[in-house]
Amino acid sequence: MTAPVAGLKGLRRIQIGKETTFGSDHAATARLIGRLDMSPDYKMYRPDDTETGRLSSFERSDIVGTMAKMSFESDANYEQLAYLLGMSIIGGVTPTGGGSPYSWAFTPNLSTINAPDTYTFEYGDDHQAYQSTGCFAKSLELSGQIDDVVKVKADIVGQAVAAISFTDSLANPTALNPVKADMGKLYIDSSWANLGSTAKENTLVDFSWKISEGIKPIKKLDGSLAYADRVETKRHIELDMTLGHNSVYDTLLTAFLAQSKVFVQLKFTGPAITGGTDILVLNGCYVLDNPDSLNDQEGQDTVKVKLVSIYDPTGDKEWSVVLTNALASMP
Repeated sequence: MTAPVAGLKGLRRIQIGKETTFGSDHAATARLIGRLDMSPDYKMYRPDDTETGRLSSFERSDIVGTMAKMSFESDANYEQLAYLLGMSIIGGVTPTGGGSPYSWAFTPNLSTINAPDTYTFEYGDDHQAYQSTGCFAKSLELSGQIDDVVKVKADIVGQAVAAISFTDSLANPTALNPVKADMGKLYIDSSWANLGSTAKENTLVDFSWKISEGIKPIKKLDGSLAYADRVETKRHIELDMTLGHNSVYDTLLTAFLAQSKVFVQLKFTGPAITGGTDILVLNGCYVLDNPDSLNDQEGQDTVKVKLVSIYDPTGDKEWSVVLTNALASMP
């Protein structure tokens, strides 16, 4: 008898294809580089209170609802970040610019639906591949600290998990450029129109920028065990930063006490591309929560602050993400 051979962790891969119709099986067109945990999140019917004349807890088991749960983590790469931004913020975004560089603006609608992009995911190893359709991200987090790259995390859902064969002939991207945390700058201004005007030097130590969960799968009794739509609820950005205990913090503390709005931009500059440079910009209008107590960085005092996005009626905006790269479209 020949013993079965297990798949290798080193041969895992993630492949995705953008769906033209929500939940429709779309062959993969690109490799997504990162780490993905995928597992079934099925609802079971397994009664244990029926009078069967036996002391067995269970005698029947059926699947009554299907869903895939996925957790994705990776470096935030200029060439692939648009996939996750489109899956979590707003769908159907195309870049502006007749040539490189191209600017991808992910500005959420505040009074109409955002309809994030959905993808078919293929994931597995050399033993077996698995597929989930109708995949989108319920939440997204970007974080960075000194002497590291910016990291991205996304909680993704899919309709089910099915065994399939990988779409063939897809190669890894030839080049990926990560967003380097040390190349980020903090700007704080007094209006949306002036965002990015006033740099705050020697202040930002680390950050975490996170979209609260606001887009969720929703089911109906429609002849399928999987969800067939998404529901969009209120959401916001939480921006946690560690700052040097300096005059910038003093300004934010004054704003906190008055609960007045502050306009914050985090801007990261990447390597040169044709016609310009890679850029990632996180814009937002915020109010502050309670600041934390004093900490220290190598003996210099720091303070942790939490900012929560809030609607700005003057600019008619709340938050947005702008990605600049050399891609006219995503593979």
